[in-house]
Amino acid sequence: MKKTLLLGALFAVVGAAQAQNPFTLVDGNSIVRGDADSGLLVDWETDGTDHLFNQDYYFRVGNTAEKAVWDGVSGMVTTIAPNIVNVAYAHTGFMIDITYTLIGGTPGSGTSDIGEIVRIRNRSNGALDFHLFEYDDFDIGGTAGGDFASLVNSSTIEQHENPYYAMVGSTPPFDHFEISAWPSLLSKLTDGVADNLSDGAVSAGPADLAFGMQWDRTIAAGGTFVMSKNKRVETVPEPGTIAALGLGALVLIRRRRSK
Repeated sequence: MKKTLLLGALFAVVGAAQAQNPFTLVDGNSIVRGDADSGLLVDWETDGTDHLFNQDYYFRVGNTAEKAVWDGVSGMVTTIAPNIVNVAYAHTGFMIDITYTLIGGTPGSGTSDIGEIVRIRNRSNGALDFHLFEYDDFDIGGTAGGDFASLVNSSTIEQHENPYYAMVGSTPPFDHFEISAWPSLLSKLTDGVADNLSDGAVSAGPADLAFGMQWDRTIAAGGTFVMSKNKRVETVPEPGTIAALGLGALVLIRRRRSK
């Protein structure tokens, strides 16, 4: 049901189905699958359990409506190593590229990590009023419901469903965030009007949850904005003990739905 609704939302964004442009990352106990032309990351399997339903990036220029980074352009996929890939998008006046690095754990450890470097290059002759959004829709433990999520600090959001725990963090910290039941946040990012994330509830659950982060920047002509992210998932008996480690800007994540 959820997959059907997601495909409907993506169809509404692009107007017609685009050719698939898949990529796969493999390392240790983990496999990540994505599609550069629709949805970006769509699976994150660790020790055979898929914790991810969809992780994607959206953007807004000025007060125009948010768009997926792949909307209207085809991603250029460059495989650097079996566990590293760069996906680039050439838009009018600017370029977005994302480098993903998967670091899997030993078999049976339940541990996995994805590093991301997002770069926006202003190729125009004027300043670029740019707003970047990361959309995270995880199904912890391979199930859509029963997840808890909370804001840890201005660079970190955590999500868990025993015995799985995940966090996502960024450098620099985000300017806005939102945690909500699915598909509220996805609808906001695809409704055809300019929106900001709500900075509302700092925790939610148990429920089928999604969360987002937003960065607002004015990028000078010829300038670049670089944002680094880390997502990590672990199997732990007490999620709170991991939060106490103070992972700060580097972190984790995980979940999945019926696909």
